Order: sequence, then C-alpha cells, then structure tokens
Amino acid sequence: MTGIDGNSASSAFVAAQYGLQSASEGISQAASSIAQRTAEDAVAPAQPIQPNTAANGTNNTSSSAPRLTDDLIALNVNERNAQASAKVLGVADDMLGTIIDVLA
Repeated sequence: MTGIDGNSASSAFVAAQYGLQSASEGISQAASSIAQRTAEDAVAPAQPIQPNTAANGTNNTSSSAPRLTDDLIALNVNERNAQASAKVLGVADDMLGTIIDVLA
C-alpha cells in the first residue's frame, strides 16, 4: 500500500505553479494581440463590406475578425486553465494540511 507523502504534495504545487504561469503568459499574449488588433482596426480606414457573389466566390469580410475571435478564444481557454491550476493548488494545500494533521 502506498501512502501520500510530501513528494506528492510538492509535485502538485509545482504542477499548479507551472499551470498558473503558463495561463498567465497566455492571457497576457492574447490580451496584447486583442489590443493590437483593436488599435490596427482604429487606424485602418473603414472598407465597405461587399456581399458574396457566386461569380467571384470570395468573401470580403474583415480578415482581422477571425484573428480577433481566435484571440478571444485563447483568452477564454487560458482563463479556464488558470482556474483549473488554482483548483489543483487548493487541493494540494488541503492534502498537505491533512498530512500535517495526520503526522502531528
């Protein structure tokens, strides 16, 4: 039978810290991209949107819209990753508290 030891708690803390750091970097990167795209859209002259025609088969919607959507999705994914890492940190804290209580 294997027991819970300090190494397990330490590994959980390290994993949670790494997850939070990665999520923080992802959030910063997505937020920076969103801000940059917003600034670019404010500077670029407005272009009229032309309807699709079967003759040319092209869609003239703004090319920054899909990129903005991707950045917003990345922001949301990284937010959820941060929440999950925070939950791991909380569980590791509880586990360490239980270990201390058992050994005391």
